[in-house]
Amino acid sequence: MAVINFIATQIIGNPGILFGLITLLGMLLLKKSFPDILMGVVKTVIGYLILVLGCGPLQSACTPVGGWINDLLGVQGIVPQNWIIMSEATTRFGSQVGLAVLVGFVVNLLLARFTKLKNVALTGQILVIWASWAVGVLVAYPMANFITVVLVAGVFCGIYNWLASAISYHFMKKSGRMTDEFSLYVTEITGIALTCWLSPVVGNKDKRCDDMEVPESLEWLRDTTVSVSVIATIIWTIIGLIAGPARVAAYSGGQNWIIYLIFLGLNFGMGLTVVLFGVRMMLAEIVPAFKGISTRLIKGAIPGLDYPTVFQFAPMAVFIGFLSNLAGGILATFVMTFSGLPVVVLPAVWMNFWTGGTLGVFADAYGGRRACIIVNLVLGFLAPFGWALAYPSSGIFSMINATNDYTDTGTIGLLYQWVVKLVFGGNA
Repeated sequence: MAVINFIATQIIGNPGILFGLITLLGMLLLKKSFPDILMGVVKTVIGYLILVLGCGPLQSACTPVGGWINDLLGVQGIVPQNWIIMSEATTRFGSQVGLAVLVGFVVNLLLARFTKLKNVALTGQILVIWASWAVGVLVAYPMANFITVVLVAGVFCGIYNWLASAISYHFMKKSGRMTDEFSLYVTEITGIALTCWLSPVVGNKDKRCDDMEVPESLEWLRDTTVSVSVIATIIWTIIGLIAGPARVAAYSGGQNWIIYLIFLGLNFGMGLTVVLFGVRMMLAEIVPAFKGISTRLIKGAIPGLDYPTVFQFAPMAVFIGFLSNLAGGILATFVMTFSGLPVVVLPAVWMNFWTGGTLGVFADAYGGRRACIIVNLVLGFLAPFGWALAYPSSGIFSMINATNDYTDTGTIGLLYQWVVKLVFGGNA
């Protein structure tokens, strides 16, 4: 059991190791030379590590904003944070989670091998987080024993992982703005589908975020690093001024609060730049290597990768989508608070970045910058209501004031919860 759990969580669940092994296998199948294999594997892992390195400054810039907004609203609500979910489930039910990841991965491979949809989910941390949530919902029912939990959660995850990657691939390929060499495996399929359906209705795909016409004096806006850094600095400073010196000082670590706000914005721009560099480095190796797997093991196999792999297609849309999604999330919290709803979901600032950035790229491809703003605002507003609806029947997580902050938690996940309750009965 310990060995299986180790493989599931430390190898399949570790994106750096999983991507490195995928590149190694692909290059071996392509019969590459040892120097080519060595360079490919190392560059893949280093590219991923660079991506992770860039996430640090992004998170450090987003975290204080969430705290300031919560303080200003003056509410104690449900925290949308998937890492809390994963920690709770793996600590209490680690064996079930590990086995569910492994079962789900095998189910995904079998479906890709024997059906027309050749998509394989490879975003390791999301494989573990989604399995953690599926297990945590199920174990709250006394009728669900160990084997039942592993099989039901594992099969559900395997089918979902396969379909999630296939659906994102469909919309990426159809967009004409992205790629058909890989897909996404992110638990935002509801949001991606709605974005791609709504964007042509509300927007104009010929007027994209990165193609904005600007006078010569504003040409710097075309440089992603500079434009995102400057705009982020302005936005962060405005939010910090509204929050006030005392609230900002609680996060500044003794640094002058104005200087701290300025560097939050600059760190955000730096983090996004690093993430994009790591993505390009990783994709340059893993995508060609995966062709070895797609020709020898699973013919036509397509890897499902993480959120930032699509950021390169519309960097400015990432930032605009983030801000719009965040605005929608803040508005949702206001409405929940003043409507007296039993569950109030706090703004998921960190997830607003990943969700808003990703949906921003799709909205930009299908409906341009207007769709990027409008669709993200609407979906950023609606997602917290889905989480609030799902929270009471979320099993072991309904007692820890936290919820999974993926869009699909309140849609596909809610359906999973209803089916589990119908089949296993009892009170979660």
